[in-house]
Amino acid sequence: MGLVGTIIGTLGTAFLSGRAQQQQYEAAAEQSRVNAQLQAQEAAIAQQNAQKANKQAEETARVNAQNVEDERRRQLLYINKQNANIGKSGLTRTGSAAALVEQSRDEIDYETAKNLSNGQQEVYKLFGMGTDYSNQANKHRWNESVLYKNARDYEAAGNRAFWGSMLGGAFSLAGNLYSSKSSAVMSGTDSASGSGATWTYGGKTFTERYGNVNNLRLR
Repeated sequence: MGLVGTIIGTLGTAFLSGRAQQQQYEAAAEQSRVNAQLQAQEAAIAQQNAQKANKQAEETARVNAQNVEDERRRQLLYINKQNANIGKSGLTRTGSAAALVEQSRDEIDYETAKNLSNGQQEVYKLFGMGTDYSNQANKHRWNESVLYKNARDYEAAGNRAFWGSMLGGAFSLAGNLYSSKSSAVMSGTDSASGSGATWTYGGKTFTERYGNVNNLRLR
């Protein structure tokens, strides 16, 4: 293989190997980005659910408070009618008449408290759902950030793998070229000291005819 072939073969192999590794990392990075986008979508849905739950809780609290107030007013109106009827009948608010009015008032207080408690439980339940959805949204956003970081790490690892392979190919090529040059130098030295070389010793000239220092002929 010639010099150009050696260069192309060595660097080509390094390129293909490095690119294959890089593509694997790129595929992992792309999948990580896709998963991150899914987490972002899940976070958006959870956040919307949290907002809906919180809004529903606020509306439920408002409606419950209004219902309790309406019921309280209705019951008070009933008591006032009882008092008016007692007055018209000529009775005083003593004895059984007074007891009846107080009983009605106690019933109003009881019903009002019960309705308010039931309404508050529903409100607390809805606010709890809103909190859970918010926590889910935060979790999805955290997962999203981790997955995007993983994608960046995969890409960086792919680049390192590619350039590491290319650097290794360059070192391998340099080693091969150095070995070839050293062999050529050694071969050229043997040739120069062999066939056709002449020298004089003790007033006599010697010629190496056959590339072997043992095959000398007196000139």
